[in-house]
Amino acid sequence: MLDVRGPADEQSPLPLLDAVAAVVDDFAPFAIEARGPGSVRVYFASETDRDTARAAVAAVCGPRVQTSATSVVDEDWAARSQAELRAIQIGRVVVAPPWDLPPRAPGSTEVVVEIRPALGFGSGHHPTTRLALLGLQQLDLRERDVLDLGTGSGVLAIAAVKLGARRATGIDRDPDALASARESVAANHVASRVALRDGDVSQLAPRPDAVAVIVANLTGAVLISLAPVITTLVEPGGHMVLGGILAEEEQAVVRAYQACAHRVWRAVEDEWVGMVWRTGQRP
Repeated sequence: MLDVRGPADEQSPLPLLDAVAAVVDDFAPFAIEARGPGSVRVYFASETDRDTARAAVAAVCGPRVQTSATSVVDEDWAARSQAELRAIQIGRVVVAPPWDLPPRAPGSTEVVVEIRPALGFGSGHHPTTRLALLGLQQLDLRERDVLDLGTGSGVLAIAAVKLGARRATGIDRDPDALASARESVAANHVASRVALRDGDVSQLAPRPDAVAVIVANLTGAVLISLAPVITTLVEPGGHMVLGGILAEEEQAVVRAYQACAHRVWRAVEDEWVGMVWRTGQRP
């Protein structure tokens, strides 16, 4: 793992977590953790990826940060650290590990998504996932196709079809995330309606068959940089559910999307913001 430390009281337009995430994204991290003001920890599957990422962080961030590397011998740390997670309810969606699935009440409108905590992000316990799930619930998904960018555990794609979407496609370039998503799709019995693709979101080309709904729970910095791509993937009058946005990034994200869409929903949890946008002119 790689520890990155910067000034705890730093006033920067790009928070340390986002700055580090943007740099290390090319080196296959499987988890990024904010450990407090001015402290970020990044986990890698190999020492080579870790050391290459460390050099890149030092080169890009300069004297602003200090880095240190540590080897973790226990490869099962992630599963053990999440073994005590319990089901969590977000609106009418319940995200639950297999050991805490709620009983199915007759006539209930709750949607249960079974997710085994693993290396892919998306157990439902982070505010960004909860905000994205709430954003999806603001839309009528019936008979609509959904594209989930950076699908992680697949929780958002699976929730979308259980909320009524016709089909959902999850895209991720992280092999661990895709393995987790495949397990989640099988556990939720939605393989006929959820497809998974190995791909880099930044390399996506405009689709001739643009989808009705895009959900992108990424980071504010990535959403800003990919706005020209993301906005071409959704059909006119379609919706974009955007998450992973820190409060201080909100206005920059708004500026990136307001030229071709208008915001129809916004919610905040802790320092995170979730949004839903509709493409086309403001009514």
